[in-house]
Amino acid sequence: MSDDVGSDRGALYHRRIANLDTAADILPDWRTFILFEVNIHRSVIRQPSGALCAPLSWPVIALAVLSLCACGGRPLAVAATPTPAVPQYCTLRVEGRWVVDARGNAVILHGASLPTLAEMAHSDHDATQRLHELAAAGARVVRLPVEQSEIAPTFVPAVVSPFVDQANALGMLVILAYRNDLGETARKQAEAAEDWLRLVLTYLRNAPGVWFEPFARPIATPKWRAMNQRMVDVARGFRADNVIVVRAPDWLRDASDEPLVGDHIVYAVSSLEDWPLDVAPFVLTDFDGAGIRAVQDARVWSIATEAVRPADLAALWRASQPCE
Repeated sequence: MSDDVGSDRGALYHRRIANLDTAADILPDWRTFILFEVNIHRSVIRQPSGALCAPLSWPVIALAVLSLCACGGRPLAVAATPTPAVPQYCTLRVEGRWVVDARGNAVILHGASLPTLAEMAHSDHDATQRLHELAAAGARVVRLPVEQSEIAPTFVPAVVSPFVDQANALGMLVILAYRNDLGETARKQAEAAEDWLRLVLTYLRNAPGVWFEPFARPIATPKWRAMNQRMVDVARGFRADNVIVVRAPDWLRDASDEPLVGDHIVYAVSSLEDWPLDVAPFVLTDFDGAGIRAVQDARVWSIATEAVRPADLAALWRASQPCE
């Protein structure tokens, strides 16, 4: 071997060692261990025949290291800890005036509204505690309002989705209600609601245990029906089968008018008077606990206000007809 060839191989060897030193500085201990176990401190590999192979190049070394560091940052030699499975909530659909399960059985649920996630996070009674208390009292549905100030790019996957999973695991359906700002124009409220709906559909489209209420507050405008129809159309444009909850459908009080066009639509009202309860499923919201018998006789869903104590409605909640 000439002196030039030897010096070239020596330089190559030292470059590899330098690369290793750099990698060792930036990798965790176990990855550093793997890095040095790839035999890259040797510049050549000897085949069984005794012949010498070409030196390992740094790209090949990097590929080997990346392969070993697969599985979410764990080496392949280490058994990954399984993620706990979240029970799948049953699939619900709307048929006529009923919400039904996969077997066609009518589903009628009762539960309560909660504060926003931000409000619960800053209270001495967090979301987890509240969910467990509601579930223990027999609640089968929770309505979670969402404020515009809470919304950020990671809000749904990092905050909302875990909440939905936890509620579903406790046997409760979640209604996400966007709390529109009545101080804005109807147009701006519609735009903000649509932005929210598109965002949440990106992550929770067709999740069986979550429904969407695009407007938590009714807007006094002649375009109210059209605004809600737009939200239904947006959801179906995403090929989402999630139920859309429509607040205060005043046009239904006119016998000549029709429900919105589309599938899987439920209407939310604050009283049971003067509504055509036989044309579509209805949810009685802001329920204060008075008139439990009327709720049961009407066979509608109900969602209690935050002020109602779970113990006061436990009997009604436990009379829910959940999916099987």
